[in-house]
Amino acid sequence: MSKEESVSALVSVVVAVRDNAAHLPRLLKALLVQDYRGLIELVVVDAHREPVLERSGFTAWRLPVRLVHDPGAGLSRARNSGIRVATGEVVLTTDPCARPSTGWVRTMVEALTYGGADLVCGQVSVAVVDPPGRWLPRAVLDLVGSARWPTVPGELERPWEASGCNLGFRNKDIPILFDEEHPGADRGHRRCGAAALATRLWAQGRFVQSVPAAIVHRDVEPADLTWRAVWGRAWWLGAVLARLAHDLPQARVRGRACRLPEGDRWRWVFTRGGRLAGTACLAASAGRHLEGLRLTATPRRRSRAVVAAHG
Repeated sequence: MSKEESVSALVSVVVAVRDNAAHLPRLLKALLVQDYRGLIELVVVDAHREPVLERSGFTAWRLPVRLVHDPGAGLSRARNSGIRVATGEVVLTTDPCARPSTGWVRTMVEALTYGGADLVCGQVSVAVVDPPGRWLPRAVLDLVGSARWPTVPGELERPWEASGCNLGFRNKDIPILFDEEHPGADRGHRRCGAAALATRLWAQGRFVQSVPAAIVHRDVEPADLTWRAVWGRAWWLGAVLARLAHDLPQARVRGRACRLPEGDRWRWVFTRGGRLAGTACLAASAGRHLEGLRLTATPRRRSRAVVAAHG
């Protein structure tokens, strides 16, 4: 059996939709031109309160589509709903606004077939649609994609930098699911639970592999670069890192959630991109510090309540 034949398994691509259905045609076009020769099905989870998507809207795309309605589901729960109904031997997750490269499906399937990984994480290439000035520092780009990524396949050393718009795993009797309780499950679909998922698997001794050649392109749009959006994403990132450091100390979570631009330490003050980076670093630091304090204080409060109940 040739290598090409052995990886021609059915693949389910799971995508959760909420307020971004307009991007779906572009994602469908990217899936139709994949160089993978196996079967691909698209599992679309409509997370609006009332159904917005209709099955008839996908009939012209020559791609098997499963449409699931999960009213008001947060991003993690919506993805889990799609994973549970997926029929593929391999499940890939992405977002409506993502544009997978031509070899994305094939590369992810080959990594799972021959690499022995429990979870594979592809690279998210960030394209700036309307940059605020001439450049955007890593502190801002890291909130949207993979500004720093390994150049060769291998164990993902920083699993908390995984992105839910480019993940893959084998579909087993006990599926791999996202955490629906913590911040990755937010209802606005602006935050991703992939960091907690990848780090949890890594801490369990399971193999989380980076796949640099499996690239998904994602645009940084003006809505991603408002002060409120940057502050909210960075605060959430800091809180997630604090929780991972508290719950999974073996994960060796990094000390800082983000860093200011390289070079002149004051240069960032004079450009909007730099000020956004400063905002991101401040918000991430505050989110991590305050969430760390909350996690530290919670057990003490519980123990006092137990003492009071038995007093």
